[in-house]
Amino acid sequence: MVLLLSGAVSYSLLQYLSEQRQLQQQNQLNDQAQSYASAIQQELVRTATAAYAMAGWLRLQQGDLQQFEQFAAQIYPYYPHLKTLSAAPAGIIRAAYPAQTNQQVLGFDILQDPIQGPSAKRSLQSQLVYLTGPFQLLQGGVGIIGRLPVQLPDDTGSNRFWGFVSVTFELEALESIRQLAQLPARGIQYQVWLDETTEQSLIISSTTSAFSALAEAKIQTGTVSWRLLLSAPAAANYSTVAYWQQFLAIIFNLLLAALSYFLLRTLNTKQQLKQQVAARTADLQTQLARHRSFIVASNTGSWEFDPELQQLSCSPEYFSMLGYQSQDLPATTPQNLAKVWADLLHPSDRQTASQAFADYLASPQQELYQNHFRMRHKDGHWVWILSRGRTIVTEQGKRLTVGTHIDISDRKESELKLQLLARLFEQSSEGLLITNSQQQVVMVNQAFCNISGYRPEEVVGKDPKLLSSGKHDKAFYQKMWQAIQQQGVWKGEIWNRRKDGTIYPEWLSISKIDGPEPGEIYYVGLFSDITQYKEDEAQIRFLAQYDALTSLPNRALLMDRTEQALAIAKAQQQALALLFIDVDRFKQINDSLGHQVGDQLLILIAQRLATLCRPEDTLCRLSSDEFVLLRPHTDGDQAAQLAEQILPLMLTPYQVSGQELVLSASIGIALYPEDGQHFHELYRHADIAMYRAKEKGRNTYCFFTSEMQRYHARHLLLENALRRAIDNNELSLVYQPQYSLQQQKLIGFEALLRWQHPELGFVSPGEFIPLAERSGLVIPLGEWVLKTALAERAAWQQLTSSELTVAVNLSPVQFRQPGLLTLINAQLQAHQLSAAALELEITESAMVEDPAQAASLLDAFRHRGLRIAVDDFGTGYSSLSYLKRFALNKLKIDQSFIRDLLADADDRAIVQAIISMANSLELETIAEGVETAEQQALLQQLGCQAIQGYHYGKPMQATAAREMISRELGREP
Repeated sequence: MVLLLSGAVSYSLLQYLSEQRQLQQQNQLNDQAQSYASAIQQELVRTATAAYAMAGWLRLQQGDLQQFEQFAAQIYPYYPHLKTLSAAPAGIIRAAYPAQTNQQVLGFDILQDPIQGPSAKRSLQSQLVYLTGPFQLLQGGVGIIGRLPVQLPDDTGSNRFWGFVSVTFELEALESIRQLAQLPARGIQYQVWLDETTEQSLIISSTTSAFSALAEAKIQTGTVSWRLLLSAPAAANYSTVAYWQQFLAIIFNLLLAALSYFLLRTLNTKQQLKQQVAARTADLQTQLARHRSFIVASNTGSWEFDPELQQLSCSPEYFSMLGYQSQDLPATTPQNLAKVWADLLHPSDRQTASQAFADYLASPQQELYQNHFRMRHKDGHWVWILSRGRTIVTEQGKRLTVGTHIDISDRKESELKLQLLARLFEQSSEGLLITNSQQQVVMVNQAFCNISGYRPEEVVGKDPKLLSSGKHDKAFYQKMWQAIQQQGVWKGEIWNRRKDGTIYPEWLSISKIDGPEPGEIYYVGLFSDITQYKEDEAQIRFLAQYDALTSLPNRALLMDRTEQALAIAKAQQQALALLFIDVDRFKQINDSLGHQVGDQLLILIAQRLATLCRPEDTLCRLSSDEFVLLRPHTDGDQAAQLAEQILPLMLTPYQVSGQELVLSASIGIALYPEDGQHFHELYRHADIAMYRAKEKGRNTYCFFTSEMQRYHARHLLLENALRRAIDNNELSLVYQPQYSLQQQKLIGFEALLRWQHPELGFVSPGEFIPLAERSGLVIPLGEWVLKTALAERAAWQQLTSSELTVAVNLSPVQFRQPGLLTLINAQLQAHQLSAAALELEITESAMVEDPAQAASLLDAFRHRGLRIAVDDFGTGYSSLSYLKRFALNKLKIDQSFIRDLLADADDRAIVQAIISMANSLELETIAEGVETAEQQALLQQLGCQAIQGYHYGKPMQATAAREMISRELGREP
C-alpha cells in the first residue's frame, strides 16, 4: 500500500513537473514571438514612414514629379533597408530612385498587373501604407512593397485619387529578420504569414517540412496583419512503463532524495520565472519612461477622451504648448470637452473640427482619427495643431479614444510661404526664367510661355541663347554679364525672339542668387514685354508733333520749325510770313452733318492747302478748324498773293459723303521782322489779324497793323499795376474742387490766382500771369500764393479728417528759383501740415529747359514727400524721356483735349494714349475742363482717375470751399 501510494505520489509529481516544463517552454516561445514581432513591426513602421514623407512632398508639389529625384536622394540615406522609392501617378510608375538600378520598373502599370494589381486595388480603401508581398521584382530579387495611395484636391476642392507612392525592400535586409533567422540554430523554427485576404499567404519560412506552431504573435503593419509563428521540438515522451520502472527504482532507492530534488528544482524554476517577470517589468517601465521622454522632447501632447463621462484628460504637454498649466483649465472634470478643447478652437475651425471629432466618435472607429485646426494660445495668438487618435477597448471593456496633439504652426507657415511663392511664380504677369551656372534653363513660368510662345519642355535644359534676337553684339552681352558677376544684378532693355521668329522688346532684370548647396549658383531673369509701351511711346511722340487726323505738324512742331526759320531769316536778312487760316462756319457743318463728315472735310482742306506749299514751307493744324502756314523768304506782297490763292481754293466745292459743301476761310498774316522776332509774337499777331479778318466779314485776309499796338500798351499798364497788387490786397485765391472717379468723392482743390483791380476791374489770369513771368513778378506772386493756400489748407483740418490736397501751380521761373524747397518746408512746418497735403503743378516746359537741374529738384521734392503733377500735359513737349527720368506722380490732361472729347476722335485718341501711358508708368491722371456728365462718363470708361471742371464745381471762394468740405466730407467722430 505504501509502495502504491508512493508510486502514485511519484507519478503525480513527475506529471506535474512535465506540465510545468511544457508551460515554461510555451511561455518562453510566446515571449520570444512577441519580442521578435515587436522588433519586426517597429522596423516595418519606420520603413513605411518614407512613403508618408513622399506623399506629403507630392501634396506640396501638387503632384509635380520634376524634383522627385532630388527629394528622394535627400530621404533615401535615412532608410538603409530600402531598395526602391517610386511614384506611380494613376497607378503607372513614372519615377523611381535610385534611377540607375530601377529603370526596369518605369512604366510598370501596378493596377493592371495580375500579381500586384489586386493588393494595389485593396490599398485604395486605406489612408495608411499597405504592405504586401513578397513579389518577384522587375529590377531583380524578391521584395516586400509598401504602397500608399495619394489623394490631391481638384479644382472643386474635393480630393481625387492621384496615384501611389511605394517603398520596396527585402525582408532579409531587416535587422529583426536577420535576428529571427538565427532561431533555427537554437532548435526553433519560424514562419511569417500575411492575413491580406480570406486566404492566407506565406511570406517567409525557416523550414520546408511540416510545421506545428506553438507560439503566435501579430505584426500590425497598418492596414493588414502579419502573423509570426514559432515551433520547437517537443520534449521527449516517456512511456508509462519506463516511468513506472524508473520511479519504482527511485521510490525504493532515492525516494526522499528524489522528492527533495524535484521540490528544489520546482522552487528554483519559480524563482527564475519571478526574476524574468521582474526584469521584463523593469524593461517595460524603462521603455515607457523612454517613450515618455520622447513625447516630452518632441513637444507632443497626449489626450484621452471618455465618451461616457464626456471627459477629456490631457498630458501636461497638451496644456504647455498652449501656454497653460493643467490647473488653469478643468482638466479632471467630467463634461469638460468644451472648456479644455472646443472653446479654445479658432472661430473659423470650431464647427468643422468639432463635427469631425463627433463624426469619428459616431463611426465604427476602425480607422485612424486625424484632424488639424487652430487653438488659442494663452497670450492670444493661434497655434496650428495636428490631432491624431484611435479608439481602444481596455481590459475592463471600457471604450476610450486616445491620441496626440502636435504643434505644426511652423509647418503651416512654411506651407503658406511655399504656396504663395508658387502662386507668385505661376501667376505673375512678368516672365520668369531660371538658369544654372552651366547656362541651362532650369524652370520657367506661364508668363514666360505666354510671351515667348515656347512650352516649358522646349526650353528646360536648353541654353537661353535660343531666345536671342541677333540685334545685340558681343560687347553688349559682355557688359551685361560683367555687371551681373560684379554687382549681382543687371537691368535694362533688350530685344529677344519669340518661337514664331518675331522679335520684341522687353525690360529684363537678371539677378545672381546662391543655390541650396554650397557653391551652387543660379540666375533669375524677370522680364516684361514692352511692345505695347514702345507702340504707345511712338504714338505719343507722333501725337506730340503731328495731328492724328491730317498727319500735319501740330503746334509744338510748328513752333520748333518757326524758330529755326526765324534764325535763318535773321542770318540771311530775309522776310518771313506766318498765315493763320481759320475755316469759316466749320462748326455748323460739324454739328449738322456729324463729326465723320467734318473729319473727312478737314482731310480734304489739308490736302488742298498742301498743294500750295513749297518744300521749305510748314503747314500745321492747330485745332479742329485752324491751320497755320509758315512761309520763309516771303514779304508782304508775296504773302498777299499766297492768301489770294488760298481763298478761291477754299471756296471750291468739296464732295463729302455724297454732298457738295462750300466753305470759306479767314486769314491773318504776321510778317518777320515787322510784327515779331519770335514764334509767339508772330503767332499772336497773326491770330489777332485773323479775328480782324472775321470781323470784316470772313473770306478775306488781314495783315497785323500798328493799331494793334494798343494791346501792348495795356500790358505795360498791367505790369505797373501788378507790382502793387500784393501790397494793395488786390489778389485773392479761389479753389476749384478735384473729384476722384475711383473713390467717388472730393479729394482736394486747385488754388487759382485772381486779380480784382479797383480801376481796371477783373483781370484775366491768362493776361497777367504771362506778364508776371516775363517781368519777374511771378516770384513774389508765387510765394504769396503758396503761403495763402497752405494757410487755407490748415483750416480744412478742423472740418474733416480726410487727407485733402491743395494743388499750387509753379511757373517755370519760380520752379528754377533757389530756395524754393526751403520756402515750402518753412510753410509746411508753420502750418503743421504733412508734405502729402501739398501738390505742386509744373508745366512740361519748366522741366525740359534744364533737365539735370529739374531731375535733381524733383528728386528732392519726392524725398520730402511732396506730390508732383505735370500741368497741361499734351500741349507742350510731351516727351516720354522726362516721364521716365523725373520723379512724377500725376499727369493733368489739358482741357483742350477734353473740350471736344466727345466730338473729336483725335482728342479721344490722345486722351486714351495719355491714360494708357500713365498706367504703364504707374502715374495718376486727372482731366481738366470737364464740363458735362458725358465727358465724365467717357473719362471714367477710359480709365482716368480724377476730374476737375465746371461739371463738378466752379472755382469758389475760400468760405464756399469750406462749406463744400463740411457738406461732402465732414469730420468723422
